[in-house]
Amino acid sequence: MAPVARDAVFAIDGQNLHIRIIGNSGPTIVFEAGLGNDMATWRPVAQAVARFARVVLYDRAGLGKSLPLARTGAPVTAANVAASLHLLLKKAGLRPPFILVGHSLGGFYVQRFARRYPREVAGIVLLDASSPDAPAALKTRARLEPGSAASLEEAGVAASNEQVKRAGPFPAVPLTVVAATDHGSFFRSWEPVLMRLQRGLAKLSPKGRLIVAQGSGHDVQADRPALVISVIRAMAREIAAADKKE
Repeated sequence: MAPVARDAVFAIDGQNLHIRIIGNSGPTIVFEAGLGNDMATWRPVAQAVARFARVVLYDRAGLGKSLPLARTGAPVTAANVAASLHLLLKKAGLRPPFILVGHSLGGFYVQRFARRYPREVAGIVLLDASSPDAPAALKTRARLEPGSAASLEEAGVAASNEQVKRAGPFPAVPLTVVAATDHGSFFRSWEPVLMRLQRGLAKLSPKGRLIVAQGSGHDVQADRPALVISVIRAMAREIAAADKKE
């Protein structure tokens, strides 16, 4: 039998946010999608992960079922997203510690959350995540509609870089960084830089490690779902084993 999914909408600072919780047992794993993506991006992995954990998916402001966008025109920053997610998890009655899984810009937002609320984080998985050390030229090639949630998230990247750097130390928790190797023709010359940035992310925690998803595109959860599921399962087991020793 497939794990049961429960949906709810909560008002967070004037914005309705849609959350979906799948499963009732195991560690609580919170997923953060990439630039302009809603929870549908996790479809290839969510149900499988929910067989051994409680999966938490949500749509950021202006995305998916968190429409309409209540505040228009203002750039979205990592501080905004992390604070809203923190309140959303509280309103949904979800208790820490959490395992955080973030893809791309979502991985960037996860870094802010972990630095801001370190005691609430048990472990982190970053899937080809954005880095505050990335050069400004490294940004999406997608055409973003002016005023859309995606364009406002992109507009907030520069401020988010500083927010992440100033948010305090990264917690010394298990950290797995999964790096893609094929970002398309435009970014081919950037591949060595992108890999260097992923190696840097893996060094954020003394318990960090890097896994290279050879041949995968940027959307690792779509290109290598079995790998992503296995990485999350391994982290859940590592944390459970450590807890038993304490």
